[in-house]
Amino acid sequence: MLSTLKNIFWHLPQAIFWNLYYGRPSQKLTLIGVTGTDGKTTTCTLLQKLLENNGLKCGIISTITSPGLHTTSPSPKVLQKIFADYQRSGFTHVICEVTSHALSQYRYFGTHFKVALITNITHEHLDYHKTMDNYVRAKAKLFTQSEIAILNHDDDYYQDIFRLIHVPQITYGIKNKSDFTAQKIKLTSTQLSFTVNNQKMITDSNYDYQTYNILAALAAYQQLNLDINIFSQTIRHFPNSKGRREIVDNDLGLRTIVDFAHTPNSLDHTLSSLKKTSKGRLIVIFGATGGRDPSKRPLMGQIASKLADIAIITADDTREEKIETINQQIIAGIDLDKSQKIDPEHPEISDPKKFHYADIPNRQDAFNLAIALAKAGDTIVACGKGHETSILHGKTDYPWSEAEAFRTAFRLKNEHV
Repeated sequence: MLSTLKNIFWHLPQAIFWNLYYGRPSQKLTLIGVTGTDGKTTTCTLLQKLLENNGLKCGIISTITSPGLHTTSPSPKVLQKIFADYQRSGFTHVICEVTSHALSQYRYFGTHFKVALITNITHEHLDYHKTMDNYVRAKAKLFTQSEIAILNHDDDYYQDIFRLIHVPQITYGIKNKSDFTAQKIKLTSTQLSFTVNNQKMITDSNYDYQTYNILAALAAYQQLNLDINIFSQTIRHFPNSKGRREIVDNDLGLRTIVDFAHTPNSLDHTLSSLKKTSKGRLIVIFGATGGRDPSKRPLMGQIASKLADIAIITADDTREEKIETINQQIIAGIDLDKSQKIDPEHPEISDPKKFHYADIPNRQDAFNLAIALAKAGDTIVACGKGHETSILHGKTDYPWSEAEAFRTAFRLKNEHV
C-alpha cells in the first residue's frame, strides 16, 4: 500500500514534470518497448542492429548500452533528457528496455510505443512485487501505452497477460501455434537453425533460448514493414551483447564464458544449451544477490545440480547480507545425497558420476578453483555479473570484471603447470 501511494504521489508527478519540461520528446520518435524477466537486453540489442541495417538512425536505452546508468530503466529526468538528445541528433527510432520497477513507478509515463513485446515472465523481483500476480500486472502496464502487443504464446503467464491488455496482439512461440511459430529447430556446436512462416533462420548464436529472442524480434520487425532479407542476414552473425554469452579466450583448451544469467529461468536455459554443446564437463560459477528475493536461491541450486557437473557457489552483490547465509540458501536446493562437496584445500573429484559443488565466498577464489579443476575440453560459465564493472559488498562498490577474473585464474594455472 505504501509503495503504491509513493508511486502515485511521488514518482508519477516527477514523470509528468520532466515530460513537459523536455517538450514530450518521445512523441517525435518511434519507440519499441521490450519487457520480460530474461532476454530483454539481447532482444533490444538485436532490434537496434536490425533497424540500423535498414538505414534507420536508431538509439537504445538498456542496461549495457547507456553509460553511467545504474538501472536498466533510468529516472524520468534522465529518460526524457535521453529522448530529447536523440530527437535533436536526428534519431528516428529508439529501442527501450523496460523493467517492471520502471512501469510500477511510472518512469515511462507519457511515452507512446509503436510496438511493445514481452520475452517471458518467470520467478524474479518478488522482494519488490511480493506476488507473481503483482509482477504480471506491472509488466502488462507497458501494453497500455502501445499500439501493438507481441506476446510469448509459450509463456506460463501468457493467459494472464492476454486478459489484461486491450490492443491488437501478435504471438510467437515454439510449443503453441502462433503467428510466428518456430519449427524444425536444430542446434549444433556452431549454430542454431529453424524455420518460421516458411523462412529459414540460421544464426551462429548456438543457444536454444535464442529461438525465442529471434522470434520476438522478428514479430516486432515485421510490424515496421522492413526487409525480411536484412533480418535473416543480420542474425547469421548475432550481434554481441557485452556480458551475454561472452567468450574469454585462453590457451588452456577451455571454453570459458561470461553470462548475465541471474534468475532460475535464465540459469536453466544457459546451462541446458551449454550442456548440449559441451565436449567435456560443464562447470558453473554463480551466486545470488543480497537484499533481493531469497526464494529463488534454492531453485538456482537445484538447477545447477541437475544440469552442471560442478558448481562453484560464490559471492554476487552481497549488499548487507552475509555471504554464508546466501550460499547456504543456494545449497539448500541441492540433493546432497547425490552430490559431493569439494574441499578447496584438496580439490579432487573422486566420483565423476556425482555432482560436485564448492562453497567459496570470495569470487576471485571461485574462478581460481574452477580453472584449477578444469581440463581441456571443459566448459566454464560464470553467471550473474555479466557486463557489470563493480561488485557491491556492504555499501561499497569494488572494481570487478568477470573477464579479468578468468584471466587471473588462467595465469595462476599456467604458473602451476
